[in-house]
Order: sequence, then structure tokens, then C-alpha cells
Amino acid sequence: MRVNVLRVLYVISARLFDNPKEVYSKREEVLKLAEALGLSELRDFFQEADDGSIEAHRVEMFELAPRCPPYGGYYALGEDSRERGLYMHQILTYYKALGFTMDVRRELPDYLPVMLEFLAATSEAEGASAQVRRDFYRRFIKPWFPKFKKCVEESKSPYRHIVNLLQRLFDEEFEAGE
Repeated sequence: MRVNVLRVLYVISARLFDNPKEVYSKREEVLKLAEALGLSELRDFFQEADDGSIEAHRVEMFELAPRCPPYGGYYALGEDSRERGLYMHQILTYYKALGFTMDVRRELPDYLPVMLEFLAATSEAEGASAQVRRDFYRRFIKPWFPKFKKCVEESKSPYRHIVNLLQRLFDEEFEAGE
């Protein structure tokens, strides 16, 4: 998949997890892109996810006593891990190494949408930077993402289509040829 397409798909996915109304305002454009790329996951998400209730569903799934917390540290280290601070620091080190900035007062570094925004912002990385990015995926997404994906799929949430899309992107970008 081309770099600019990957970037757009990571951003769309991040926004659906964090602010779906933003994506719904561009729904027709997103569906045209999905159709052009043969991405049934986005089409299926929009068919199942009602515009009027998606925000309430997102909050139920991913915030305020969430069914499936979208935080890597939750799955990688456990709910009450004392190691989470170090884990966050390590993630921030990768962000800084590739020039990605985030406001830790607004969100935690292991929040899936932030991680997806990092992958989008660094999608054109080459050479050593591309290796740092690949290492980031292998250390901070790959170990926990299957558990999160399983949680979302078992909930029968429309978001299962988005986690399947993300798995497809991760496989194509980071797992192909290995």
C-alpha cells in the first residue's frame, strides 16, 4: 500500500476511535476511498455504526469503565502495573526520536489513537528511522493488539471492522516478507 494511503487510513482509524463525528462528516469521501482500495472493513463499519449513537457506543466501549480499553499498557502490563510509567517513558522516547509530539496532559502515550497518529506522521520514514518505526510497532503494538482485537470482536461492536482493518494494515506494512 502506498505511503500516503497508509497515512490516511491510520488517521481515519485513529479518529474513529477518538472522535468518530469528525470522520462521519467526511463519510462519503471515506467510503469512496474504501471502495477504490477494496477495503470492505470501512464500508461494513459505516453500515453497522449509526451516526446518531456511535459516540455513546465509543464511550461505552473505550472510555469510562471501558469494555475494551484502547491502551497498550493495559494489555501489555496488566491493569494495575507499577511498570506502566516506564512503559510510557519508553513510548515517548520513540515518539521523540522521530519528531512526533503529543500533549501528555491530554492523553496517554499508549492510547491507540495516539499510536496510530504516530504511525501516520512517520509513514514516510526511511533508513534508520523506518527501522525505529518498525521496532516501535514490534515492541509497543504487536504484543498487545491481538488481545484488544479479540475483546472488540467478542463484543460484536462495529469497531471490530476497524480493528480488522488495522490488523490488515499492520500485516501489510510490518509483517509482509517475514
